[in-house]
Amino acid sequence: MADQITVSLALKLRYQLVLPLLSRLPRRSAYRLATLYSRLSENTIHPGERSAILQQMQRIFPDHPHEQIQHYIRYHFGMVEREYLDTWVFPRLRTIEEIDRFVTLKGFEPLKQAREEGRRVMLTGGHFGHFWMAGIGMNAHGVAVGTLTRDGGEENHHGLPTEEFNFRLKKLKWLQQALGGPFLVSGNNLRPIYRALDHYVMALLIDVPYEYAHPGLVEVPFLGKSGWFADGIARVAQRTEALIFPYFVTEERQGLTATFEPPLEAAAMKPETIMEQLVRRLEEKILQQPAQWWLWPALPLIHREITS
Repeated sequence: MADQITVSLALKLRYQLVLPLLSRLPRRSAYRLATLYSRLSENTIHPGERSAILQQMQRIFPDHPHEQIQHYIRYHFGMVEREYLDTWVFPRLRTIEEIDRFVTLKGFEPLKQAREEGRRVMLTGGHFGHFWMAGIGMNAHGVAVGTLTRDGGEENHHGLPTEEFNFRLKKLKWLQQALGGPFLVSGNNLRPIYRALDHYVMALLIDVPYEYAHPGLVEVPFLGKSGWFADGIARVAQRTEALIFPYFVTEERQGLTATFEPPLEAAAMKPETIMEQLVRRLEEKILQQPAQWWLWPALPLIHREITS
């Protein structure tokens, strides 16, 4: 009970005081202070998560010195806190110039051209870096983005702390306004996604699969083992003949860089091949910048054996 009270108070401090106040400071100062604040939140809000990340990183990088792994973890929690701060900072940006100073779009023109030519376009990434911020930049340049999300509605189905659940509702509401496209809740009929692709770029992220076996799961190599992933991304792209643009939003010294990689022509490929290529690109990014992947604690769920 004492731990729950500590976490609740720490979450209230983060979402009701610290981040709103930091967002009013000059950008560099705000994000530096958010990084410092992450040292507190790492130890009060996320101690179990820290242990899980440490265990997984040590397994994936057995040759990396202990201090290097610790650096990855400190950077990871700093990035998470900076990404939370985005939710207060980005709504204050009013012009394309302001947004461009925050998010650089790299490789965006082929995607924009595909939309102008009437092609259906999907984005896919893997909870890497400030992944939502690509859509902010895209919408500012005339390409609205929708997505499929597991969060949504007013019911706290995942048992999150109240403060965390309320923050997610706030963030989703702002993101839907900022990205300009529809937010659809996963588990519903897929037909709304097909219709949405006629008007919007739709982002479907590579995520942790549900626990139960179902026909939409494929097994592909990932971080040294076989990993299980839902192939809905591939199946939607095939049915709609959409181009799939893998993308990643990384933190750089000058700010955020949203990189759009060359697209996959899904209609000419098997679902297993599509997912293998997408997962391989995600794996390459994780190995290059391990601290910027969000799902380290959930890696055992990707690697677990799923049986019918």
